[in-house]
Amino acid sequence: MTSVLYLTDTRYGQRAWQHPSARHRCYHYADALISHGCNSAVLALDRVSRTTLRGFDHVVFHRPTWSRRFSAVFNRCQDAGLQIHADYDDLIFDPQFAPHSPQHVSGGKALSKVQRQFENTHAAARCFSSFLVSTAYLSEKVSALFPDANTTVLPNSLPRTFIWPVCYKADSDKKTIGYFPGSRGHSEDFKSISSVLGDILSTGARLLIVGRMNPQDYESLPNVTHLSYAAYSDYLHLLSLVDVSVAPLLENEFNQSKSAVKLIESVSVGTPVVASSNQDMCDHDNELSWLVSDKQHWQRALSEALGGDASVRNSQSIVRGLQQRFSVSSRLPTLFEHLECVH
Repeated sequence: MTSVLYLTDTRYGQRAWQHPSARHRCYHYADALISHGCNSAVLALDRVSRTTLRGFDHVVFHRPTWSRRFSAVFNRCQDAGLQIHADYDDLIFDPQFAPHSPQHVSGGKALSKVQRQFENTHAAARCFSSFLVSTAYLSEKVSALFPDANTTVLPNSLPRTFIWPVCYKADSDKKTIGYFPGSRGHSEDFKSISSVLGDILSTGARLLIVGRMNPQDYESLPNVTHLSYAAYSDYLHLLSLVDVSVAPLLENEFNQSKSAVKLIESVSVGTPVVASSNQDMCDHDNELSWLVSDKQHWQRALSEALGGDASVRNSQSIVRGLQQRFSVSSRLPTLFEHLECVH
């Protein structure tokens, strides 16, 4: 029986569940594997010992970056004869794309520091011959750098225990738009549609922002409520209450690699979503999503989503179908096939 150990190295340490990427790439899949009868666990990199590696056949390093600690653990896994994989869900392993990183674009970090981070990530990536990535676009970039590697697209998904009920939204003139940024790095993405939001909010609509965001990024907009933090279960509940969610992305190489996880979560609680189009968004297109390739189309798409057919929005059969389509269980065969190929 397959056994998989996921290793994280986030700022949250042993509380890596709070890191959205670790939650989607490690915890959701580990839980699904356990439910399938496999041995699986998630550990922080600094908790790995030779004892903890016993009983596992595969080790997946989540977003590995070069450090002494990484090198020591990687060598320990090799010495134990384990199959080793890297998992990436962002375009962070090629320094040439550092100028497009949200950390730099948002003004949060100097380009030199971001380039150094990407160089360290590239140094770690060179140690691997097996990759799991969240999007087809990322797969293309990995294959360009490491053409001999075994690379598989394993999309982000809903957790196995996702049983959120459909929330029936009352028809009302007071519509609420939801924006749920995962980090402060999305400020420039948000600004790209702020004028469109301003026009809609000035008519009486409301905007709910849930997540870390600088107040100055929305201070010019009316009717805004900002919650700086929500636990994952509360976040999904709030997402189910808004009339439409938005997921804007600036058009650049980094964002072309982004996954459709915001779209997946939104439509799976019955909330329509208007999102910037990229390859993964198109791969997850459905009855409750509006994909926008031009900023000028945002106004029309938002108006259509807010005034859309309530019977479609509230259809349990549609939402349940999307929950099944995007469930982590539906992705497991892809994971098993990848693990089998590297034996």
